[in-house]
Amino acid sequence: MRKTLQTIIAILAFAAVVTACTKTEDTANEAVRQGEATIERIMDFKQQMEEAKANPGMKSSVYMSVDDAVWNIEALFNLTYAYPELAYGKTVDCDTTLYLPVSTNDSVAINDLAAFYGMMYDAVRAIYWSVDLDDKRFLILDVEAGERSGNVQAIGLHTVQGSERGEHPQDTTIWQLLEYFKEGSPWYYGGDLGRLDGSFYGFMDAADTLSNMLNATLVEKAPGGFVYIYTDIITKELGHSEHCVYSNNHYPGCGPYCEFYKENPSGDDFLLDTDQMNFHYFGEKYLVRNVLPAYGNNPVPSTHYLINVMVSDHNGASKIWHHTQAAYGHRQGVGKNEMVKDNL
Repeated sequence: MRKTLQTIIAILAFAAVVTACTKTEDTANEAVRQGEATIERIMDFKQQMEEAKANPGMKSSVYMSVDDAVWNIEALFNLTYAYPELAYGKTVDCDTTLYLPVSTNDSVAINDLAAFYGMMYDAVRAIYWSVDLDDKRFLILDVEAGERSGNVQAIGLHTVQGSERGEHPQDTTIWQLLEYFKEGSPWYYGGDLGRLDGSFYGFMDAADTLSNMLNATLVEKAPGGFVYIYTDIITKELGHSEHCVYSNNHYPGCGPYCEFYKENPSGDDFLLDTDQMNFHYFGEKYLVRNVLPAYGNNPVPSTHYLINVMVSDHNGASKIWHHTQAAYGHRQGVGKNEMVKDNL
């Protein structure tokens, strides 16, 4: 009886392992199917626009809602030109607004959308090439519907471009960044001034280091043979005059906010030592995970994942500070061989 019982337990344990593996495989397969379906939807939209562009005089028979139009142009642009899977040493964000004609029934004709997409490409490309960065790549585009005035819809474009530093994240990058947080020469808060000992001068500062560390440790990398695509992009940040109160028992006296902030700075106030760097790393981590997703009128859905964190430095008349921006998106995995990217 004992041997029989042990055999039954072994069979049940094996069955549980097989079932778990099957469920994991089913989940992965379903994710791939969803990714393929998303690409098919985007490519169908692209074909519709190409047909409309090839027949500019033909009256449009295809209309879509403003929300669908925004989703489609953003998804197509990012699928074609964006490289969110890469690591970036420095990033720069820029905004602009274009205007889309809307029909009387609150829908957008595919002809008008095709013409708008061409204008959007020109606008984003002009922004991209106006930014002075080494090893430049386009990171992500966030397209948002703004205010409506009559039959004209404002469309906001938020672009992020950066200096490519290879695939993201790299294990070696994470360990190298951890070295930056150890005891040693403090970092200048901003201005690409590097560290007090003169190292990294001209291309890196505390804000850049925090950005790199957050992206390397928080943004997930797709499994081998796949890349992540992101749709329905949502960009989040606190107002420039708002500050998230934060404390950490391991680093008392380094606060009182998640983000670095000093009024009437002098001397050492421009420098962040090891404790301050660690304090703001954990504070920023709390900010992008727990505060920003729920901030404002457009909360980030639970289906979205973090795409990129950008900590930037600012210098006012009587204060210096960091400002954090995070991009989130609906994430799906697709095979690398399905991705054909263009450069702006």
